[in-house]
Amino acid sequence: MAALAPSAAALAPLPPPTRARHRRVTTRASPVSVRSTAATSSLVAPVPDSDFGRVVDGPALLSLPHAERRAVLREALERGSGLVLVPNLAGISPRTLVELSYAVGDVVEKNPGVAPEYLIPNVPEVQVIGNVRDERGALRAMFSRAPPLPTDRITGAPTLRYDPELRSPVWHTDQAFRDPPPFASLLYCVKSPPAGAGGDTAFADMTAACNALDTNRREELRKLRAVCSYAHHNAKVNRRTPTYPLLTPTQRAAHPPVAQRIIRADPDTNTESLYGFSSAVCAVIDEKDEVTPEDLDRYDLLGEEDASVRALMYDELLPFATGAEFTYRHSWTEGDLVVWDNLRTIHTATPFDERYDREMWRTTVAHETGGEAYLGASIG
Repeated sequence: MAALAPSAAALAPLPPPTRARHRRVTTRASPVSVRSTAATSSLVAPVPDSDFGRVVDGPALLSLPHAERRAVLREALERGSGLVLVPNLAGISPRTLVELSYAVGDVVEKNPGVAPEYLIPNVPEVQVIGNVRDERGALRAMFSRAPPLPTDRITGAPTLRYDPELRSPVWHTDQAFRDPPPFASLLYCVKSPPAGAGGDTAFADMTAACNALDTNRREELRKLRAVCSYAHHNAKVNRRTPTYPLLTPTQRAAHPPVAQRIIRADPDTNTESLYGFSSAVCAVIDEKDEVTPEDLDRYDLLGEEDASVRALMYDELLPFATGAEFTYRHSWTEGDLVVWDNLRTIHTATPFDERYDREMWRTTVAHETGGEAYLGASIG
């Protein structure tokens, strides 16, 4: 299906991209305290051989009441720069995963717009990702094949550092086209390929990467905005996969572009992180500029991308921010749970031997005000 021409799909001119608000998920609407204690802090340990991430003992976490679970997970997210590993949870139910998700935040999304066959029956908060099939042979999980990893030009070994020529790995943050974006995600391993068969997930610390930038460059980046558009995301994917749905004019009007800060500051701690690595980004603009309706039509309806995106996001920042000093690669074991802060990290899938089953369960924790305000999940 060819992309629609602007004359066929455009409504009245869309307003300029909204300036993203910088709210964060909090517990101000909840009576649950997140104050840690010596007992809860003892459950949080560093990731071996890494400054990025924290490990929380899974069975011990399950034994805690809700308030203490929240204290542990929030402390681990803060101390781990937005990445938490929770091993040894083999055999938990989908509803237990949802309970753990509520320990991260007060709004766990119910995946509106996701095909029902990709959700756990009667537990719409849990989306199935992987290559598993039902008894009829139909996929019962959302599947996206990760491209091969690039190779290091010196050693020849596979590398996680982004290669602008290959456009791989597909590093991204989730749903940057939303305002506010989702706060966190939880990914739980039900089945994984054997060791050495691939299927790892890698994460990169955008706070550390931001801090490592030259002071003058950080100051320049603070003035820039990434224009993120849901319609652009779908149109771009549609160019590669014609069966992927474009937004209707009504849907497009309901989901206007959002101008996200390239450097995002936590409103409570003022900690800065790089942000906006997403296939939804259609242009990079100065904080004082706007995008014209004509350009938005090109981005949203034809899937075109302004040259500023490649120059800044993909040629400059992403290769830098995905260097080995900023990344962690997780090799899955059945029963592993990983929690990440979507505003401080980016992640990517890696390829795997598809002769083996891979089944992952995923939940999304929204900001208090952003729980159900979009059409469906994004895998890019």
